[in-house]
Amino acid sequence: MTRVLDRYVFRELVVPLIVSTVSVVLMFQANTLIAYSEYLFERRVPFTAVLQLLLFSIPSTLNLSLPVGATVASALAVSRLVRESELTAMRAAGIPIRRVLSSSVVMGLLVAGLSFYLVERVKPGTEAQFNATLRKVLVSPEAINVRTNEVIKLDNGRYHVSIGVIDQKADGLVTMRNVMVFHQPKRGEYWVATADTAEYKDEVITLIRPSIFQFEGVTCIGFEVKDKQVISERIGLDTFYGQPQKEEQTLTELRDTIRDLRGRGIRDQAREYEVEYQNRFSIPFACLVFALFAPVFALRFAKGGPFIGVLLSLIIVFLYYNFWVITAQILAKKGILSPLVGCWLPNAVFLAAALLLIWRSE
Repeated sequence: MTRVLDRYVFRELVVPLIVSTVSVVLMFQANTLIAYSEYLFERRVPFTAVLQLLLFSIPSTLNLSLPVGATVASALAVSRLVRESELTAMRAAGIPIRRVLSSSVVMGLLVAGLSFYLVERVKPGTEAQFNATLRKVLVSPEAINVRTNEVIKLDNGRYHVSIGVIDQKADGLVTMRNVMVFHQPKRGEYWVATADTAEYKDEVITLIRPSIFQFEGVTCIGFEVKDKQVISERIGLDTFYGQPQKEEQTLTELRDTIRDLRGRGIRDQAREYEVEYQNRFSIPFACLVFALFAPVFALRFAKGGPFIGVLLSLIIVFLYYNFWVITAQILAKKGILSPLVGCWLPNAVFLAAALLLIWRSE
């Protein structure tokens, strides 16, 4: 009997899960299109390129849409069982509420597993493809974030480059004037190169007749003038954004980046990567949290109307999201909370509340 019950409840969950998740994804896609519409239409970008951008953004949006889908599916399924007195019949047969909700928990676990797979195996590659496609569409000195009299980081901060003036960009060539490069290969050693002109072409930056000073501590131990100096091999346009970005890295790559940044004493940036690392686990886990939390609200408010429980559950999702933004994206990144606490605190609070409400409902 219990297996029949599980299959019955699970079928009630599948369709709302798919419909609500797809709906939220489409909303995100529309938002992406609106955000870049000015550039896309002004430059008469081919429809195929726009379609590629939208397709590459799907895994990233799914990561945020699946918790909403799990919430709506759980709330709708339980609301219908309550309104049509099916839950009352189940309880009269001696089936506890927690047993009825087990199908929702299984659905939450499956959705959490799918979310983790997407964020770890699919999202890094598609995010890199999205950024690469976008930069090809918007390629310009402004698009690669090179501005007058600003310092940019290359190769995760191994090089710092100050560019006075961007002269032109034609045939893939960026000409720069008044360039200074700072490089620290290891602690206590660094070199500074200055050049009147530099070029960026075919993913390589070349300094023209640079003056290079080598220091050990505060002592200058070397000086030379070269005809040309390549400061780093194969720098793609995405490198001007400090690539690879957090979203484009797998868990292993994130760990290596965190270790590297800590070793070079760049703790603020390392903390941002730690937050991303913890979010890779905490956001998928939120699918399970909402699969438990949403049905509890549906149980209490289903008799008020078919969508009262769903509406309240969605409000809870938005409260969770704002709570997560404050703890993970603000407090954790500023070092007020540790990345572990900041990313997992919303899950812990809402999971505890869900378990308490389930216990009281029994």
